[in-house]
Amino acid sequence: MKKISCVLFVIVFSTLYSQEFKPEIKVGATVFTGWEFNVDNAEFISKIDTTGPNSSTPFGYDPLKNQFETSKNSFYLERAYINVIASLTPDLKARVTPDVFSFTDGNGKTQYNMGIKFAYLDYIPFRNDNGMSFGFRLGVLPNTWIPTNENYWGYRGFQKTLTDFSWTTSAVRSGNTVIRTQSSFFPSADLGLQLNFTSPKGIAEISGAVLNGNGYRNLAFDNRFKDILFTAFVHPLQPSINKKMESLKKAGKDRIEGISDITFGGYAYIGKLDKGENYTANAVQFERKRFGGMAHLRYNFKKAGFIKIGGEYGVQKNVDPGSPITDKAETSPKGFSAYLEFNPPVTSINEKLMLVFRYDSFDPDIYTPVSSSTILFDNSHDKQSLIIGGLAFKPNKMLTLGVTYQGITYEDNFVVKYDGTSTKTDGRLLIHGILNF
Repeated sequence: MKKISCVLFVIVFSTLYSQEFKPEIKVGATVFTGWEFNVDNAEFISKIDTTGPNSSTPFGYDPLKNQFETSKNSFYLERAYINVIASLTPDLKARVTPDVFSFTDGNGKTQYNMGIKFAYLDYIPFRNDNGMSFGFRLGVLPNTWIPTNENYWGYRGFQKTLTDFSWTTSAVRSGNTVIRTQSSFFPSADLGLQLNFTSPKGIAEISGAVLNGNGYRNLAFDNRFKDILFTAFVHPLQPSINKKMESLKKAGKDRIEGISDITFGGYAYIGKLDKGENYTANAVQFERKRFGGMAHLRYNFKKAGFIKIGGEYGVQKNVDPGSPITDKAETSPKGFSAYLEFNPPVTSINEKLMLVFRYDSFDPDIYTPVSSSTILFDNSHDKQSLIIGGLAFKPNKMLTLGVTYQGITYEDNFVVKYDGTSTKTDGRLLIHGILNF
């Protein structure tokens, strides 16, 4: 009798539930592709002429001439995401995003591979009519800070944001070659558990995550150490903006004039970032701490057009074993980014043509225990900046086309031209195609 009652309960519940909610699965994709031209005929030094010592040039030798092709240009596919998002119940969602990415193999050839970028469940058991909600995500999670800032910057297909960009963090000579290392502030996705809270009326979103720290490219069983990430985004004018939107909808309009968005945010990342135990006796342990903030403002002109300005700041606090290993090698890399997007106040353009500009600065603060008269990529010569300028054309919501000039400038002449002349700037001209559906 009890079994029959349970079966009847499940049937009745399922029938009533199916009348209120229908599960839905959406499949979409994001593609970043385009064409790149080495407009300056210059690249970061990779080979040096050891027969020509020169104390006034980086690494103590003249860079080798003709170490790459002149007028290099190439079509590229940077990324292709397949997004599968399922709404299973009113409070349960799931997402799986395979990632097609490029990499350079052992022969120096560009190859493509597929891996998991995101794979998580999103459960929100508490939700209030005033907008307040509480829930959690579990699985391979997006780093909340990076995609949120990508959304405000608006042009991930043009370039990554400050904390996701691969900055040059090391360059050392080995024989007649220069080995360069590039890295970002932290991975854009990782395995872990994240708690999410949204305040009433959409004033703020706060999250806290416990992560393996290895990133989404290494999903193997982790050691006992875990990283912690806290993020918060505050929208102080959201209640008044919501009221304006409600009034506009009643009048059959959907565009706010004046300030349509103002946001402030901050994060704290504390952990080891895939650094395990240092088993050497009396050795210093690894530490990885990241702190930062952001600000964003969008202002809509009276009848058409808008201006969007914003920026991001980040600082790192790193500790590594020094030399000797009982010494601390402490560094404090830091950087900032500022962007501007301008859409002319012309009704016929209708938010389809935008002027885009961005400037980033980064100082890796490389640990240099021994001073040298030779120009090395060290704490005295390691600063770098990124400049982006160009146009974006959006014929519809799914497609963005653009053309930009992007140049990375170093503190010293770590860039070599085809003819062997050393310089500070490596500039590229790019044509972009971004598809998102």
